[in-house]
Amino acid sequence: MLACACSIGWAQSADVVLESTAVVATCAEISPQKVEAALALALEQSARYRLVVRGQSGLEDSSRPAPPIPKLRVRINCFQNLVRADLEFQRSDTLQRGSGYGLVRHRWEQSDQPLADPALLHAIKRAFCVATGDSLLYMHSDSTSAVYPAALVAVTSLEVRDNPSLPRWELFDDNIATSYSGILAAITSGQRSSSYVVLDIDTRDSIYAHFRLYEPEPGMPPSQQEIAALAYFGVEAIVSGWLERTTTGARIVLRLLRAHPNGRTELLAQVERTLDDDSRVAYLLAIANAAEELLARPLSSRR
Repeated sequence: MLACACSIGWAQSADVVLESTAVVATCAEISPQKVEAALALALEQSARYRLVVRGQSGLEDSSRPAPPIPKLRVRINCFQNLVRADLEFQRSDTLQRGSGYGLVRHRWEQSDQPLADPALLHAIKRAFCVATGDSLLYMHSDSTSAVYPAALVAVTSLEVRDNPSLPRWELFDDNIATSYSGILAAITSGQRSSSYVVLDIDTRDSIYAHFRLYEPEPGMPPSQQEIAALAYFGVEAIVSGWLERTTTGARIVLRLLRAHPNGRTELLAQVERTLDDDSRVAYLLAIANAAEELLARPLSSRR
């Protein structure tokens, strides 16, 4: 699916040589050829660089000294639906590194097999933004090509806190279903953010299973072990919260927490919504709206 569309803007672009490519065995849908094509497209869409092979642009013209051509080394790693790109960008004596993530969210229509190409391209572009130190490298691109550095986030839990002394609400009758549907609504809304890569449920639970943390309760706060496991896989922040019954209806609280490798968290932001109607539709809309607000600002802007 990936292809290198050549020529536009290349007269003003700097040449970059791909020095090495590594793809781990878990990336069954990604070949070194796809990585090279994705790199070529990512550099072209920056409008500042182009990927060349030795022999292009006079790189091996013995009649004149070879100019110092920047070099790229790339490693692609995969876990469930998550694609990670690690780049090394060598310019003269300066080595710059960058990492970026993409989430596989598409499948081939005929075979229903995962289509990793868009996630691979996004991961490489985000990594290249970090490696070049230019978060606006793709700002000029159209809405389908514009990509920015994005922090990896997991939605972990949503507690349901009923008050038996108040009139019954159906939302609180099945705590697990209410919590789980709220988590899914927050994930779906968060995945529309350009500043975050929000893990899907399958990938999040596969991380837990990798550390033998089976079936964490969706209605309980995340444990230190869960947070440490997520941080090990590069998750920088988590979204967690609760739904609680109040005398006027119900209150939704979503919090953005920085995740540390030791399992500790640090509160970065909090948003609230209120419900005055026992409606699952209203509840899910409020969760989605709260998640959108919570993830509107990049993680780098929160101190």
